[in-house]
Amino acid sequence: MMFSVLRSAGCQPARKKSSKCAVRRPDATGWPSVLRFFAVIFVFFGSGVFSAQAYDTGSNSLQPFLQKYCVRCHGSKTQKADRRFDQLSVDAVSTEDAELLQEILAQLNLAAMPPEDEKQPSAAELKQIVANLTDSLTRAREAARENVGKVVLRSLNRVEYRNTIRDLFQLKMVDFDPTATFPADDATEGFDNVGEGLVTSDHLLRNYLEAARKVADKAIRPGPPPETFHERLVGEEIGGARVGFGDDAARLFIKFRQPLSLARLDKHHGVPADGEYVIRFTARAYQRKSRYADEDLRYDSDQPMRLSISIDSRELGPTAHRVIGEYEIPDDRIIEIEHRVWLERGFTVHLHWANGPNGSFKRIMRKVLPKFTDDAIYPLRNPPEMYIGSGPELHVYSVEFDGPNYEQWPPAGFARFFPDPPRKPNADYLDACLARVADTAFRRPVSKKELEPYLNLSRQYLADNRDFWAAAKYGVRAILTSPNFLYLAESTPADSSDRTVSRHELATRLSYFLWSSMPDDQLRSAADSGKLNDPRVLRSHVERMLRDQRSEALTENFVGQWLDLRKLGDMPPDPEQNRSYYQDDLETAMRQETRLFFRHVLDGNRSILEFVDSDYTFLNSALARHYQIPGVTQDAFRKVSLSPEDHRGGLLGHGSILTATSNGVETQPVIRGIWVLENLLGTPPNPPPPDVDPIEPDTRGVSTFRQLMEEHRNNPTCYECHRKIDPIGLSMENFDHVGAWRDRYSKQLAIDSSGELPDGAAIPGPEGIKSFLLERPEQFARCLTEKLLIYALGRRLSFTDRDDIDHIVNSAPQHHYGLRELIQQVVASEAFHTK
Repeated sequence: MMFSVLRSAGCQPARKKSSKCAVRRPDATGWPSVLRFFAVIFVFFGSGVFSAQAYDTGSNSLQPFLQKYCVRCHGSKTQKADRRFDQLSVDAVSTEDAELLQEILAQLNLAAMPPEDEKQPSAAELKQIVANLTDSLTRAREAARENVGKVVLRSLNRVEYRNTIRDLFQLKMVDFDPTATFPADDATEGFDNVGEGLVTSDHLLRNYLEAARKVADKAIRPGPPPETFHERLVGEEIGGARVGFGDDAARLFIKFRQPLSLARLDKHHGVPADGEYVIRFTARAYQRKSRYADEDLRYDSDQPMRLSISIDSRELGPTAHRVIGEYEIPDDRIIEIEHRVWLERGFTVHLHWANGPNGSFKRIMRKVLPKFTDDAIYPLRNPPEMYIGSGPELHVYSVEFDGPNYEQWPPAGFARFFPDPPRKPNADYLDACLARVADTAFRRPVSKKELEPYLNLSRQYLADNRDFWAAAKYGVRAILTSPNFLYLAESTPADSSDRTVSRHELATRLSYFLWSSMPDDQLRSAADSGKLNDPRVLRSHVERMLRDQRSEALTENFVGQWLDLRKLGDMPPDPEQNRSYYQDDLETAMRQETRLFFRHVLDGNRSILEFVDSDYTFLNSALARHYQIPGVTQDAFRKVSLSPEDHRGGLLGHGSILTATSNGVETQPVIRGIWVLENLLGTPPNPPPPDVDPIEPDTRGVSTFRQLMEEHRNNPTCYECHRKIDPIGLSMENFDHVGAWRDRYSKQLAIDSSGELPDGAAIPGPEGIKSFLLERPEQFARCLTEKLLIYALGRRLSFTDRDDIDHIVNSAPQHHYGLRELIQQVVASEAFHTK
């Protein structure tokens, strides 16, 4: 079945050149025969490539120019940056040669080569060679487009798989993650949705099979809704609390971090079924100001008491624990709180005094009652308030729990594919339902011939087991393990000159670009009718989709990888030396600042140059304190105006970027310099040679990074790249390893953040980098355009894409460099519409 499905797609799956993927047959004892059959379908790995073709360059001036200005560093004896130009053919250009010629042209246009200390070509020579290279590459691109190779399959990455399952069956994916055991996706060109890096292994195949089983069980829920669970506890009945004397309230006071729990939930190992649950409680703050010193209790009595709600799961372990709500509790009255949350089966709920005194009961007793010895503390048999008295307390009077509740039953995802099930559903009803699933899951119309293997499989299961809903789940599992679901397959055109994607392939490209998920009903309908090929209709769908909540995936996945936000937290700072970083949860706040900033620019179609410099950012009180920006008192994020003295305008002032490019102890100027070259300038340096030692900081505090890097640059092997990297990285030294502003390393060492780029441009600190970029807006626009295209297409860029990139960059000033318009131009490009 699966081999015929694959052949009909006419595709080759992507794989790394070095990968050897031999899929073993799973053990017969642990896998049904049909699942072993599913596993065999993935032994088809190969790599579609663009076949080399000879092109007439139309000029014999290339090699003399290269010999005169380039071959000394890129010839037979020396190949700096692993580039060799002395063998570039003048009369014929292969695909690889064309890529090298494109690099040469780019370096000449940027005036980055030859280096300033080498012999320079005259203006006339440059003009001539640039014209010849441009002409040659234009010819090469036209020839390449006439020689379409095999289409490369791209599998769904983990995020795309999860989002697709969510939208296909309209599931709540808050704590249900079928990809939890999938291997991590490798990034290529900075993104984990590039087909070349998405390699299928035997381990992943097993996970696909198990994930399909979990999804089918979750999505197919026939019969009546689950029984409602209800519990109301008052005073002493609330588990986990110490009970006071004066009123019917559970009191949280000295053992402050011990949660209040619902005994019945704990006894039954969590909620009995997936669904929405309602949590209600009544509470009041008591004696917030007490006779004990705040420092003894590690407690801030100036802050209102806050009660938080957390959830966790024994089955999923510590990773499932999280706070789902936090509420201020007033001093003068009892307040009632209601919180609604979707819980997966097995989750439990707890209440906590979020900002209560912090520390062990033993330590606090020693502080406030020093006369007690260790031997005296442990035998305490009475409630601690008998010994301490008049300390701060948070009273919880009642807790009520109710659920599961549903907007509709059967659930919408089930009803979508299994509408109005008869009392005794038969094989014909099963066929109709599975046809609907396949048509939606494969993101295109499915022919009767394609459906036959899936329907025959489920019919046979029904005949053998006489269990309709088990057969339905079996059929759904078969569909979810098909290459047509797991891969974004694009068919090989019958006419090699027609490279245009089909209307359904266009819809799929668009939805996975903006949503990291499948097309919705509106987009699918436009594809079915053919209207999506109308540029005006396509443009309106882009606008609609960017307004949709699902476009948060663009912020999460594109921005997270373009700006390396996913690396934030990989090397966390020392908790003892950076307490506020953890107490104020600055890592989360930093990441949120950058996401809100990107979203603001996107929603308002604001200029992408605001990423370089801006007079605003988004802060909460904790991050504002960290940045030393006054006047921000709210826990919630809001837009905040900046002055130049704040040093926070644009991405280079964001703590997320500055912390992610440090190592948790010290800044890393080299990493920061590379980050700017790669993500803002679009000119990433080559990796360092394997035999070069990294720069180690001077732990004695005698030498500055500048001095250490100057010594490093004396190594001839390192000089060529570091003369570009170091000035940029050193110009950001006023920001420490967690993004705080500083003027000195120590009392003895002042910071010198000045620098000079190879072309002589001065960059006095981070403001200098911004000025440099703003004077060259087309360079940043080109960098961001290339990043967006890689992410949108799910592949590396080729020299054949340069016309599209040039067109988008050249049109950007007409649209005031608007980000939303830039995305529209990417979607409208020829590259987005062709294979």
